[in-house]
Amino acid sequence: MASPDRSSTQTAVATTAALHQLKERLQQEPEFARALHAIDSTEAAARLIAEHGIQLTPEALWRQRGTLVPDGQPTWRG
Repeated sequence: MASPDRSSTQTAVATTAALHQLKERLQQEPEFARALHAIDSTEAAARLIAEHGIQLTPEALWRQRGTLVPDGQPTWRG
């Protein structure tokens, strides 16, 4: 079994850290959470999140749809 290369491991660690930061921000800032709820695409969500200093790809957000906040929102369409 091949081991993952260093860059993919670093990317995974950075993504995990960014997701943790995003989840904390969503809990602490209701206005930010409401803004994210109102967005209808992962691309737009990634732009909004980047404006708040958190770097996540639309793909990373798609994999987390429905798990970012306790009520299961947002769930962007595929």
